[in-house]
Amino acid sequence: MTSVPVPNSSILNISPYIGGDITPPGFVRRIALASNENPFGSSPKVKEVIKNSVDRAHLYPSGNATDLKRVIAAHHNIDQDWLMVGNGSEDTLHLLARTYVGKGDEIIFGQHAFGLYQIATYAVGATARIVTRENFNLSPQAILKCVTDKTKLIYLDHPGNPVGTYLSKADLLTLVKNVASHVLIVIDAAYAEYLEDRLDYTSGIDLVLDYPNVVMARTFSKAYALAGLRLGWIYAHPTILDAVNRIRPPFNTSSMVQKAGIAAIEDQAWVEKTKKHNATCRPWFESEMTKLGLEMIPCYANFSMVNFKDKCADVYQYLGKGGIIVRPMGSYDLPSYLRITIGQTHEMEELMELLKKYYR
Repeated sequence: MTSVPVPNSSILNISPYIGGDITPPGFVRRIALASNENPFGSSPKVKEVIKNSVDRAHLYPSGNATDLKRVIAAHHNIDQDWLMVGNGSEDTLHLLARTYVGKGDEIIFGQHAFGLYQIATYAVGATARIVTRENFNLSPQAILKCVTDKTKLIYLDHPGNPVGTYLSKADLLTLVKNVASHVLIVIDAAYAEYLEDRLDYTSGIDLVLDYPNVVMARTFSKAYALAGLRLGWIYAHPTILDAVNRIRPPFNTSSMVQKAGIAAIEDQAWVEKTKKHNATCRPWFESEMTKLGLEMIPCYANFSMVNFKDKCADVYQYLGKGGIIVRPMGSYDLPSYLRITIGQTHEMEELMELLKKYYR
């Protein structure tokens, strides 16, 4: 028998990531509430940019995404030299692990955390140290107890996916102050736009200047509705970025994507529409679920985590056959939960009608 190349042993420990775009047999995909996407789609300004980008497809993009970084920096009042963009925030999160972590090192992240953290850990041959949550919340004390002399990186979901909780400003500062400066703290603030009105929340953007080991990661996939185009960015000390840029693919974002990102930022009215809808529709939906006797994990993003207990698999099938796709959470060790993205009002009303019929 012909032999084949053998991959690094740690790679074989990885279970491939499965997105929420799968439509199982027997399901009808009319309403997709499985991937935390923006229910209103992209801004009309973004769509116009995409239409006008075809004629320049033969030209290489800006390797440093200079124009896009300038617009991001202006919007957030930060220095563009402290920015790096990537092919979705996943790209930047992987690059940070590849740059700063090696075989035998340790990466810390929370229980039930975003699946990419484990993938990035095993991909570089590192060991995962998982922090236990209490009532689905992380605490700085619990994270600090997991830090060892082998710790090189901490992924902090802020808020998380699928557990949409976060550390308060005070707790986040406590953590940052007590972690050794050689440990990279990566604050994954993918859903930050949805929490800007919460007084006890910070995306971490205010910590990066004072603590050179802190990195903030953001995405255009959620509030900005560019999930299909893949665009994210990190804010970090230039010394951190210098190392990461040495392995970053030179053209990791296309010209069209860069222009779409600029257009998305410049249409803040569209973002505000999204945020306002989420701020009213999610509480309404969770109130209706409570009336059905269902419990939820407190979430502060654009989705709800609903505990259907022993009926979870049956409800998932029932909704799918009724045309509504949601996300089962068994792969996150939460087998009784379904993660439900907050869709448009008529979509959530149809979902509630189905659930009311089920529990009637």
